[in-house]
Amino acid sequence: MKQPVKILLSAGMIQGGLSGVGRYVVELANRMRQYESIELHLAGFNSDRHLFPEYEDARWLPIPDTAQSGIKNVLWHQLKLPNLLKQRGYDLLHIPSYRRILAFSPIPQLVTIHDCAPFRLRDKYGLLRGLFGRQLSPWLARRCDSVIAVSQFTKQDLIDFFKLPSKQIVVVHNGLSHTSYYPQSAFQLDTFRAKHGLKQPYLIYVSRLEHPGKNHVRLIEAYEAFRQNTNSKVHLVLGGAPWHGADVIQERVAKSPFAQDILLPGFMDEAELPLWYAGAEALVFPSLIEGFGLPVVEALACGVRVVSSNSGSLPEVGGDAAIYFDPESIAAITAGLQQLHTESAEKAQQRIQAGLQHAATFDWDLAAKLTCQSYFNTLNIESTAQ
Repeated sequence: MKQPVKILLSAGMIQGGLSGVGRYVVELANRMRQYESIELHLAGFNSDRHLFPEYEDARWLPIPDTAQSGIKNVLWHQLKLPNLLKQRGYDLLHIPSYRRILAFSPIPQLVTIHDCAPFRLRDKYGLLRGLFGRQLSPWLARRCDSVIAVSQFTKQDLIDFFKLPSKQIVVVHNGLSHTSYYPQSAFQLDTFRAKHGLKQPYLIYVSRLEHPGKNHVRLIEAYEAFRQNTNSKVHLVLGGAPWHGADVIQERVAKSPFAQDILLPGFMDEAELPLWYAGAEALVFPSLIEGFGLPVVEALACGVRVVSSNSGSLPEVGGDAAIYFDPESIAAITAGLQQLHTESAEKAQQRIQAGLQHAATFDWDLAAKLTCQSYFNTLNIESTAQ
């Protein structure tokens, strides 16, 4: 048997596994731990150690707690990590976020890039983060040996904005845990609704409360118009932890004539997330830009209709199952909600079945396998069977 390839995957920016990058790292790492052809090690904070229970201490490279903040985290990657790569004899470094790409890596480096938001949403970031994303990040990405994009949309953005050659980029879609996300039983849903006091039908948007990129304010205004135009009593659930600009969203909810029907439950525990989806009339996903848009796939897999923004990767991720709208038009979002409301039971069931079939094509096991293959391709060596 060939000697396994020694890989270091940085988990130093996963925010307790709560962010999109965090979910990505946790899902892939815990699947690739069993691969015999690679010896996967992780660099991370000890506070995140519990997210990787199968990794023994010999495969854990602790990052000092003093490097928790953004700038100090970047500096640790740039100044401390290169020497550790040489000392510990790693063959390849996998960075899952372009902000941590090493300017001078002593070993081959692969990066996963989820989106090019600094180019698409200039109001999303402050001056320094915006300049880093638009000026320095493309230069850093061009220093990598290979790049994984999580969607075809992101790949095209990398070609257009980062000026990366197409041959350097491989698309590996994010996955889905089908043992967690599936249609729930009536008994489970009744119990869940009773637990959370969900007495009315509801629409749900799962996203951190971030303004303006996640587009909550336009959704709230479209929801108000929808309620005024119809006899629907459906509630709106905005699930997610507060983030930059959350106060703007919270203040807009408080001013709404339907404020009592707009729920802000905060961060949703992943164990209950399938029930939040399955109990909803639909997922409404108005985000202005997504490199992938995992909630869309999760909701489809739970047998729920989706009404989604038509921007970014979302049509790629939602396929033919979703209803789409222009996220910058309140009238278009309202029309999408009204289309959902007026669909016949037969059409709704067809859409649900199409969504289940489409969601079945996304799988974290497949994503892990393709990512592992990218390691071998980057090193120009033949892969062995997992």
